[in-house]
Amino acid sequence: MVNNSTELQEIYYNAMQLNAEIVDANILIIEGGRGVGKTEGVLGPRTMRVASVVLRESSVLAHKTYVALLSNIVPNLIAYYNSPRGKDEKPLLREGIDFVIGEKDLPKHFQKPRFPVQHPEHTIFYANGHNIRLVATDQPDAIAGANIVHAFVEEMKHNKGEKLKTRIFPAMRVGRITQGQGINNMQKSPYYQGVTGISDSARISLGEDSWFYEYEQQMNQDLIDEIVTVSLHIHEALYNIEQGKDIVTMRKRVAKWTPILREMRAAAVYYQRVSTFINKEVLGTKYFATQKKILTPDEFLTSICTVREKRVSNMFFPNFREDVHVFDDGYKYEIIMKFNLKDSFSITSEYLKYYDPDAKLELGFDPGSFASFVVGQEKKKQNEYRVLKEFYVYAPEDLPDLARKFNAFFINRRNRHIDLYYDRAGNQKKNKQKLQLTAAKELKAELERYGWGVRLMNERQRTIYHWEHYKLNSRLMAESERNLPRIRIDGNECPNLVSAIQLSPRKETNGDIELDKSSEVKIPIHLQAGLSTQIPSGFMYLIFGKYERYLPTGAGGVPALPENVE
Repeated sequence: MVNNSTELQEIYYNAMQLNAEIVDANILIIEGGRGVGKTEGVLGPRTMRVASVVLRESSVLAHKTYVALLSNIVPNLIAYYNSPRGKDEKPLLREGIDFVIGEKDLPKHFQKPRFPVQHPEHTIFYANGHNIRLVATDQPDAIAGANIVHAFVEEMKHNKGEKLKTRIFPAMRVGRITQGQGINNMQKSPYYQGVTGISDSARISLGEDSWFYEYEQQMNQDLIDEIVTVSLHIHEALYNIEQGKDIVTMRKRVAKWTPILREMRAAAVYYQRVSTFINKEVLGTKYFATQKKILTPDEFLTSICTVREKRVSNMFFPNFREDVHVFDDGYKYEIIMKFNLKDSFSITSEYLKYYDPDAKLELGFDPGSFASFVVGQEKKKQNEYRVLKEFYVYAPEDLPDLARKFNAFFINRRNRHIDLYYDRAGNQKKNKQKLQLTAAKELKAELERYGWGVRLMNERQRTIYHWEHYKLNSRLMAESERNLPRIRIDGNECPNLVSAIQLSPRKETNGDIELDKSSEVKIPIHLQAGLSTQIPSGFMYLIFGKYERYLPTGAGGVPALPENVE
């Protein structure tokens, strides 16, 4: 531990957590279901071990965005440090004594880091000089010129592997040699140039990245088995020393085998893929019964059983490509970087890079028991359309709550004009079309209560068929014509739209292309945001209302279908 405590503590570890600590390989990757204890049993202890060994050096804690790091990841890690342990219920690490967060002026008893820290307000400092910097992979220059010895990656599936490999991992080096700790000594550490990563299984159909699966093929099981044998041999000796048994012999054993174990660990990759059932003794059978009821079959298999999935075929948006149509640089980091780890933080429109408070907002609205809309703005000079934000509610919340959330988010507006697009789908009956109009008018009234001016854009519009949406979106997303606008979706603020687009299948009815909306019936309402066609429907209404003029002419109800790749 960083605080060099010698007190023996009785701590429960499940098999995955125990294996991770015994092996403790240079590259440690855990692909585990929800509730297996990845943070408290793997990431938290690993940060303490790295910090205690690699004095005065820098590590990074990486995630897709700074927003997630500031609002979720770091608070969970600090909560782990503060968790009481032992007979005296003392925290694992004492804030202000063993570590501090976001401090420009370190306590006098802290050693100074070997290299200057560029953003101390976004850094965790330990008393021995080790420090962990927060790094967001959505910032190209987040770690330029840095000297990093170890990388911790939270929620690996949300990080793009290509960005980690090109922006973070190249910084894992030691640039200069200082007296007392040369580069040769540093390279002897099993953690030097290592990676610690934890994640659920990636849901490919939701656009999550499975880049970390490749480490599974790099693991040498024979080497891991040898590490386990030697590690347990040393642990037994250390325990005997603490108990006062055969101290001289045990110390010789530790001295002999510790350098060998260090070399073995430094060369090892350890990959564990475990389901939530590994923690069944703690969670109990009722937990799994409850999860089985509230999750879809696919989500239960992936999130609980760690069964890997593949992308849906026959997509309604066949030309959608996440690497083309989704952007992840949508935050104003020059403002966000001014926040300290100690500050409370929440995202509003004032932090959106591509939001223009002087331009009108356009909403694509899909009403119902699950009501949602997406918010966009046209960028004519750039020939782009930016989808900036998604909102949704379901019972007991309703349209007043939807309007309230929208108004609370867009706080720095100067232009209060809204164009509201809603459904005129050809497969809707007349009474349902009236309900659509009624809901649109109700949302209009709720938004106008907050001072917004709302214009309904579909009152006199002709009937629009699903195959027309299909043809238009296919043409726009192909991006093969220079004069057509390019659609760009904020992946950070519209995660459910991005995932649901990739899960929206098509079907044919009487020779016509239709959006298969069966997910809106099959999937429980509280899971529909990212797994059903609800939010993509509002996106369709918005895009068609804006760009109907680009609908290809002729070709009848069934256009030529582009091939899909599973």
